[in-house]
Amino acid sequence: MMIRVVWKETNAKGYKPVKYRKHEVKGHEGGGWVTDIEGDNNIYKNHYCALNAIDAHLGDYGQKGDSKRKNYGIQIIGTINKEE
Repeated sequence: MMIRVVWKETNAKGYKPVKYRKHEVKGHEGGGWVTDIEGDNNIYKNHYCALNAIDAHLGDYGQKGDSKRKNYGIQIIGTINKEE
């Protein structure tokens, strides 16, 4: 008897919040990703772009040698309307 195991492919990050350099990156309900940096109202295309935005805000890269993430750059797909 032979058993075949098939793994379901999923995005490991999903839209779960990610902590990076003492900031939180989380999925936005309309799609995209947002950061908790004060004054940052941008919606980023993917979590790599959001992490790069945190690096740009804080200066330098937190993880050395992560060239895949650096190649994404910072891609903004919209802004958040915060009505007060």
